[in-house]
Amino acid sequence: MTATPLDAARDALAGLQGQLITLLAAQNAALAARVAELEAANAELAGRVARLERAASRNSGNSSLPPSLDDQPGRLPPDQPKRGKGKGRNPGKQPGAPGSHLAWSADLSRSKIVNGSGWR
Repeated sequence: MTATPLDAARDALAGLQGQLITLLAAQNAALAARVAELEAANAELAGRVARLERAASRNSGNSSLPPSLDDQPGRLPPDQPKRGKGKGRNPGKQPGAPGSHLAWSADLSRSKIVNGSGWR
């Protein structure tokens, strides 16, 4: 068999494809190594950030630190306890329960006003 120009072109193309595949495989291996390196650095930095956030969030209200350390730069003061009604309950009896009170008297003869000095 004789080699035709088409066969020579096909062989040259196959050779170029082989070289390209080898080059791309080397680049892929280099990129995979770089990704692994960056993932390790990312994990280290995430741990460092978590430690720093925990240290920055500690104050005398949620740890054994003395209150004198609360006013250092970068530290948040502890939350102040809420003051007021507490659970939001209304004072007095339950709604609908019978109550007792001193009713107004219609008989005014029993009361006596003494010259603006008060009741006797």
